[in-house]
Amino acid sequence: TEADLAVNDLIAARLRGARPEYGWLSEETKDNPADRSQHHVWVVDPIDGTKAFVKGDTGFCVAIARLDAGHAAAGVVYNPNFDELLHARAGGGAFLNDRPIRVTQYAGLDCRMVGQPDVFARADAATRWPGVQLIGPMPNAVAWRLALVAAGRWDAAVALNPKNDWDLAAAVLLVREAGGVATDRNGDPLVFNRPSVVHPGVVAAGAALHPLIMERLHNRPAA
Repeated sequence: TEADLAVNDLIAARLRGARPEYGWLSEETKDNPADRSQHHVWVVDPIDGTKAFVKGDTGFCVAIARLDAGHAAAGVVYNPNFDELLHARAGGGAFLNDRPIRVTQYAGLDCRMVGQPDVFARADAATRWPGVQLIGPMPNAVAWRLALVAAGRWDAAVALNPKNDWDLAAAVLLVREAGGVATDRNGDPLVFNRPSVVHPGVVAAGAALHPLIMERLHNRPAA
């Protein structure tokens, strides 16, 4: 939408004006590998959840992260509908409107989970996810779903479809700095600013719950 482009231009003017030596990666800017070859790279989703924005729903946000050598060093996720700003820096904790936040310590599959329909549409869903409390309606923005896990409002978030760097970088840092675990759907670490910016989904939860979810996803024992 015009709004996506306008927000992108505003963020680019502010951040690139302040740090012209940093690289740049954004959903609304044509990918330029040379422009993201720097050690420090901004990664931006001007409006994550554009469909929600267009419909007037609240499930969208702005997500910005600073990457250092492919790892999120600082990140913010902002939902203007609630005036809620979550921010984190590596090793510095995670905060919601300047108040420290933590993921839940829940360790049972009767948890409060948000997930896309493909997670729960299998014939064995009742056995695979015993007692799971599905949260709905699901926010369109995956960054906002992960942010709510970081804030302890939900126990877990699962998305099995591909996600991009700009969807994940800021929110994954929030989850980690809030004491949680966030990996791709295969359980592999999420590293950003690689030649391909696409990742095979995301699973975010507390440290005790995450391996239980991975076990159910892949029918394998928890590590």
